[in-house]
Amino acid sequence: MSPSRRLRALSARRMLSTLNMPGSLSVGTEIHGFTVSNIKHVKDFDLIAIKLKHNVTAADYLHIAKEDTNNVFAVGFQTTPLNSTGVPHILEHTTLCGSAKFPVRDPFFKMLNRSMSTFMNALTGSDVTMYPFSTENPADFNNLFQVYMDAVFHPLLRKLDFKQEGWRLEHEVPDDSTTPIVFKGVVYNEMKGVFSDVNNVFLTRLQQAMYPGTTYGYVSGGDPAHITDLSYEELIAFHKKYYHPSNAKKVAFPHSLKGNFPLEPRLKAVDAIISPFGRIQTEAITNVTPLGAPIQVSSTCAPDPMGNADKQCKLSISYLTNDGADPFETFAMRMLATLLTDGASSPMYRALIETNIGSDYAASTGYDRTARMTNFSVGLQGIAKSDFSLVEEKIKQVFETVAKTGFESSRVDSAIHQLELGIRHRRGNFGMGLAQGAIQQWIHGGDPIDALEVTRYIARLRNELKTPGFFESRVEKYFLQNKHQVVFTMEPDQAFADSVQKEEESRLKRKIDALTPSDKEDIIADGLKLKQMQETKEDPSCLPTLKLSDVSVLGKTYPVVFSKDSDTIPIFNRETATNGISYISISKTLDGIAPDLLNYLSLYANSLTALGTKKTPSVPDLDEKIRRATSGISGSPSVQTLQSHGSVVGPSSSSSSSSSLNMSIGTSFLDTNADQAFALLQEILEGSDASDARQQEQNERLRTVIAGMAADGMNSLASSGHRYAVGLCSADLSEAGKTRQTLGGLEAVKFWNRVEGSGEEGVDVARRKIREINRFLLESVSPAKAMVISAKEAFGANKLGVARLSKILAWDDTTQRGGHETKPAPFSPTFKNTFVPTPFTVNYTARAYVGVPYSHPDSPALQILAELMTSHFLHREVREKGGAYGGFSGFNVLDGLFTMASYRDPPGAIQRTFDAYHRGEAWGAEITKHVGARELDEAKLSILAGLDAPISAGQEGMTLFSTGLTDEQRQRRREVMIHTSLEQVQDAARKYLAGQRFSQAILGPEGEAAAVAGDPQWELTRMDGGGVI
Repeated sequence: MSPSRRLRALSARRMLSTLNMPGSLSVGTEIHGFTVSNIKHVKDFDLIAIKLKHNVTAADYLHIAKEDTNNVFAVGFQTTPLNSTGVPHILEHTTLCGSAKFPVRDPFFKMLNRSMSTFMNALTGSDVTMYPFSTENPADFNNLFQVYMDAVFHPLLRKLDFKQEGWRLEHEVPDDSTTPIVFKGVVYNEMKGVFSDVNNVFLTRLQQAMYPGTTYGYVSGGDPAHITDLSYEELIAFHKKYYHPSNAKKVAFPHSLKGNFPLEPRLKAVDAIISPFGRIQTEAITNVTPLGAPIQVSSTCAPDPMGNADKQCKLSISYLTNDGADPFETFAMRMLATLLTDGASSPMYRALIETNIGSDYAASTGYDRTARMTNFSVGLQGIAKSDFSLVEEKIKQVFETVAKTGFESSRVDSAIHQLELGIRHRRGNFGMGLAQGAIQQWIHGGDPIDALEVTRYIARLRNELKTPGFFESRVEKYFLQNKHQVVFTMEPDQAFADSVQKEEESRLKRKIDALTPSDKEDIIADGLKLKQMQETKEDPSCLPTLKLSDVSVLGKTYPVVFSKDSDTIPIFNRETATNGISYISISKTLDGIAPDLLNYLSLYANSLTALGTKKTPSVPDLDEKIRRATSGISGSPSVQTLQSHGSVVGPSSSSSSSSSLNMSIGTSFLDTNADQAFALLQEILEGSDASDARQQEQNERLRTVIAGMAADGMNSLASSGHRYAVGLCSADLSEAGKTRQTLGGLEAVKFWNRVEGSGEEGVDVARRKIREINRFLLESVSPAKAMVISAKEAFGANKLGVARLSKILAWDDTTQRGGHETKPAPFSPTFKNTFVPTPFTVNYTARAYVGVPYSHPDSPALQILAELMTSHFLHREVREKGGAYGGFSGFNVLDGLFTMASYRDPPGAIQRTFDAYHRGEAWGAEITKHVGARELDEAKLSILAGLDAPISAGQEGMTLFSTGLTDEQRQRRREVMIHTSLEQVQDAARKYLAGQRFSQAILGPEGEAAAVAGDPQWELTRMDGGGVI
């Protein structure tokens, strides 16, 4: 053994000893049926990785030891379907419907309220299905481990569960055979929602075109047009083939420094579970056969009702690149993709985005490692069909130029700097991200440990860059000379929604026509059985659980030191371990700002670095300066609810909590870059060059930002429609909700689409408005404050930076130098019903009630009520019986609003789901008849799990800074919540929900609007309508 290898081995053994693992552990060591195949100390993340293989089944196992309190376990299977029935997705759902040891319906959902998990989910990808969880509690880890392992290896896979979660034919009203037979199923409706999202359709069809003849050429989640072809028998066969230990990758990320999760007992437990299965032959993923020549593929989509009708097309060019199992080539391609597309100084941005040919990059843009053979894609959305050839030409011109000239060394350095900063960030969910990434790398044939050694690849990159042509040769190989490329276009089709509807109707008719009398009887019988199963109250006592007494009464705290010197704005300082990074946030109150500027606050934040500065008018130059010194500089308007401590708010009245509007500017940087970072903050806050000479250029750049905001808003509706529905209701009932609606709700989506459609005049008005906002920030005497999160030794430099910034901006000056004295009128709630027609095939619904402020004694009871109602009523009524992908309630503890909502809800929601909400009122008012002490404690556990979840270093202390809530206030409320009785929860339901007024909203298909048309109790608001909602 060479001296260097011997030194590394000794270092690893010392580290193992420190982590309370067997010091004699070495390659070849056998432990409880496993053999160690690799041990490595990964300095980048200060961890020890131990890779093992199971002797009987050949299952792979990765044990990662690191000082991190969030303990992770994940099981992943290679799942490679050869059709689009969604079998891996439906199997993932059905697997979670009970197992041999835990034969209760939906044990995963029930465990959410019986644990302190920081993450619990299951994920289906194009070629992998994962079951990951994480928790900080050792007993909880063991509980979840039992449930997860039994679920994946011994699921019940009952036929009724398949019908509920996958698809089924059922009468619209299950116990009324005179009602029509329709398609139902949770995954079926979920994927109808997914296929309502134009970007999802674009990405799906593009991937199918890129990987013909492979598993990636099919829709693993399920295409609604094909889901109804899947049989129960095919589901069972798929599980038998793929959910076997021989096909499994397991990752454990335990906190071993205190010996809570030693390696040997975990291996012993895994060995006992998987050894009886023996070994089977597994299949490698089939790689795509490279195309012999570039191809063009076109598709259609639903038109955007608010967008420019002449510019709704999308185009991308995608190239098959490297084998994802090669860690360095993958690293190099990630860097190349960043250099090509990321930021205002990138060549693709300058060629495609700055020129305003389209509204934004196509959703596929970037380097994609979804498949084993990776791909790079670049394109535009929001373009005219007549510009297809122009976009292609621009893309190819960029590649030709880069192949000849490469990139400036300063740009490469800034990209590497961003990567190094990313490694240093201490994230609350670090282990979860690592585990999921390791499994995917493993599935693709790579080494999960090698992929972690980022600094080794950075060093190799720097060395290889000394020889000219590193990136240029890859541009030539992967883009200019690559025959496997797909030019993919998508155009809007006014008949798209009708064709989708007609296809479903035709498919349904074929299914019904093929039914025998016996089949029809089975449909009625199965519908009644399923309804009975859903309504049967189960005994979940077979599931392991934590007790409320297992959780500390004392909540987590992140002490903050407050200081106010005469020469600076107030500073909140959180001293913590940050790996040499400082996090800075500066917040300025906007109270008193002119009302006509509110709509433009989000544009000001989004264009903060997009217009240049007086000192650096060139946006590409400014972008490079920011990247070299910081992780980025961003702005965000926000509404802070001001609590009126001790006040009582009655039902059907507005909360006595008022709100404060703020603009926050944030950044993070290496401690050594403090001077440059604060200089950049000053430069950006002082605003852009206001001279006439820069006006046209700034208008062009502002047009780009506005187009991106309009596109992003519409794109987010399909994936987050429930959030917009809740926002509409909240805007009716609280001052803070109304302001948030203006800043980022449906009103904002409509507003920015109107601004984009108003042409040059709208852009010119917007430019003047953001100048007024910048002037208000600089000249008003409204309060400002700063948050500094850093290590102790870095605080001095950061405090000095804040002081200098305060002095230069004169924010410490108490003399009024401008601003507006206008104050908003007192807020009064309005109770109404709003229907917004959308181009989707599913609904998003919400209902909101006025509750009480944070410090009110009834507030914890309402929060518990929301947990109980989700778990024991809405999940059953809206998801299991109604077929929506999600049904849930929530209580916004700051705004004091109680909400119910549904996500990807099938047609008929306006009657079916709102009726469930109405019955939910009555259920809550008699909650002592439906749940008991155990369920109450489970609800409290779920709330405490959220309160105590690990957070990233950059978020420590931010609750006090952003909300004003002290540790003492949060602790008092925590104790009240822990001691809240079920009778108090029932009283709160009777006082604030039962019989009280509410606001409702629904975003749904055009066809659903007929149910409310002409009804005076409903307000029909169209997305393309003028004015403000």
